Amino acid sequence: MKKSIVIIGLALLGIALYIALPTADKNEGKVSNSKNTFAMYLSSEPTNLDPARGVDVNEATVQSKIFDGLVKYNSKMKLEGSLAESWEILEQGKKYVFNLKKNVLFHDGSPLTAKDAVYSLARLCVPSVGSPRRWVLDKVLGADKAGDSFEVTGIEAVDDYKVIITLKEPFAPFISLLTMPACYVLPEKNKSEIAESKFFEKPIGTGPFKVTQRVRDSFLKLEINEAYHGQKANVEEIIIRIIPESMKAEMEFESGNLDLLQLYPTNYDRFKNSEKFKNSIVDIPALNTFYVGFNNRVAPFNDVRVRKALNMLIDRDALIKAVYNGRAIAAKGSIPPGVSGYSENTKGYSLDPQKAKKLLAEAGIKELEFDLYHRAVQSAFEICRFIQGELQKHGVKVNLKSMEWSALKDAVNNGEAGAFYMSWYGDYPDGENFLYPLFHSDNFGAGGNRACFKNEEIDKLLEEAIKTDDINKREEMYAKINQKVVDEAPWMYLWHSSESYITSDNVKNIDFSPIFFMDNGISITMKK
Repeated sequence: MKKSIVIIGLALLGIALYIALPTADKNEGKVSNSKNTFAMYLSSEPTNLDPARGVDVNEATVQSKIFDGLVKYNSKMKLEGSLAESWEILEQGKKYVFNLKKNVLFHDGSPLTAKDAVYSLARLCVPSVGSPRRWVLDKVLGADKAGDSFEVTGIEAVDDYKVIITLKEPFAPFISLLTMPACYVLPEKNKSEIAESKFFEKPIGTGPFKVTQRVRDSFLKLEINEAYHGQKANVEEIIIRIIPESMKAEMEFESGNLDLLQLYPTNYDRFKNSEKFKNSIVDIPALNTFYVGFNNRVAPFNDVRVRKALNMLIDRDALIKAVYNGRAIAAKGSIPPGVSGYSENTKGYSLDPQKAKKLLAEAGIKELEFDLYHRAVQSAFEICRFIQGELQKHGVKVNLKSMEWSALKDAVNNGEAGAFYMSWYGDYPDGENFLYPLFHSDNFGAGGNRACFKNEEIDKLLEEAIKTDDINKREEMYAKINQKVVDEAPWMYLWHSSESYITSDNVKNIDFSPIFFMDNGISITMKK
């Protein structure tokens, strides 16, 4: 995601939640007769299946099954080709040459060519498209001058199967950025329908599955792409149901209709203590950070003393024990363990009410009350209720404001929400992804910097780090930047969590990944 973002407690999945065997019509009670049908559910409608405009986990979860990019991360977190069979990096990291696979077909049978890749990447840069992920390609030569002609100087097709991307200057994480959903390839011949957005109701891609049915707020049906250019899927179809209520999903699982259920803090122990389910629980490390964001441009959060004080008024260990029963790591910064730039030496915040009250007094705050916005799902409400209780112990009044996901994103991105509970799931395993989108001042709002944090020194350090080819040096720079951001407390740092799931007897195999959009569905295998 970016970045993707995403977000709002455990209800947003680092990996899609999977359920089994409902049909793809409005009658949810009917069941498919096919043993090779696999269903998954999302907690909210994937509003936008346009790779250029999608920003959250639910959208990318669907997009990853129907589209491909030039490159991708495999299940072992190694970079490999997807639509590109090979590539080389030239001119000290400024030029990338991609050789495309031949005989790749879109779902309608039309062939993929370099023209499709060039169109799709250039489209991301066009201002009228309005992509919140435009920053993904802002290092490309001419990206800032893209017009409605969809031509970008640094993105060109040499022939039908060769694409060259030229950067303004070296940018070490660039190849990782190309794995993001924003860089998925669309058919250029459909550009008129794409411009009108109707294309994305049932979009055409090159991915292992194709969309055959869709009813908004109800379901999507994906069928296997028999002509897929890579490893073919093992299931014939995937049904994606929209189930906002976690209790309903839980009931479906226990009644035998779900193949895989994500566990929340509220139900983990019950399943863990069940003789029937305890051996079927899988805990998956996830690249994420959970936080309460502060709008750094509005009072009282425009005062760093207030932001620091709030960080010192919560007991993270107590919250983790209450919310996750200890199955999470307190966040000392935005970079999670396992990502370059993470350091055990980072000095985060710990419970210190006396120092916090002193900071509030220095800021002239006698009484502090604010609204905390969160997504309208039970898991987010429960977590925010715990945070509310922690702050109330120290005289801080917090009013919880529940909002539907799309409305919440709008409120946060438009600066209407002073404080908001969210999370960030990594788009790729590089410290840049947990710093640049989140804290560079170019990325206010939907770009990732929802806290509207601005610090010129940090901006410059981030810009310097991304030009550094030396991996070890870049990692040291990320650690330094992470500490500097923490010292400014743009967020209330909470924790890094794992994802926990239960699988049913219907499923033979699912490969999990800490990167949420890596799951394109091909590893799912049902028992015969």
